[in-house]
This record gives sequence, C-alpha cells and structure tokens, in this order.
Amino acid sequence: MKLYFLNECLGEIENVSVEGMWMNGRLISNKNIEKFQDFFEGLTDEENDFIEENYNQEWLDDRNWFIIDNENKKRGIYIPAVYSDGDINWRWRN
Repeated sequence: MKLYFLNECLGEIENVSVEGMWMNGRLISNKNIEKFQDFFEGLTDEENDFIEENYNQEWLDDRNWFIIDNENKKRGIYIPAVYSDGDINWRWRN
C-alpha cells in the first residue's frame, strides 16, 4: 500500500492491521513527506492545540488523501495520523 496526497506518493505502508474502524501500519516515508512533517506533528501531538489556519487548506481536505493498495486500486481516506516514529493510522472514506 502507498499513502498519497493528491498526486504525491508520501511512502509505503507495511504491517497493516485493523482495529474497529481504524487501519494501522508502519509508514516507510520518502522525501515527499518532509513538507508535511509539521502538519502531522500538529495533528498527533496531544499536548498542543491544532490550529487549522496554520496549515495549507488543501492538506485539511479529506478528498485529497488516499491509499493505493497492492492491486493498484485507489481508496479515499480521511486525513491520516502519521507519527514521528513511522506509525500511521487512518479510516477509509465511503
């Protein structure tokens, strides 16, 4: 599986598992993820308030996030939670 923002691949997802509505895995990121690091840190840091106005509005649009599975099928996801240690959590959009 690969994580995408619009037409940019941000990395490969390995060790995928399911917990209720949530999908979990390990993201092996590539250099394209660098510009999103502060965004993902803001999303996942429970100690700080996430201020939407500080980030690119396209990044906040769920319609711009998706995963391409191992059969090359594109599936929409809600904005993923990507942690600094490489863990990733997401939910599928209908």
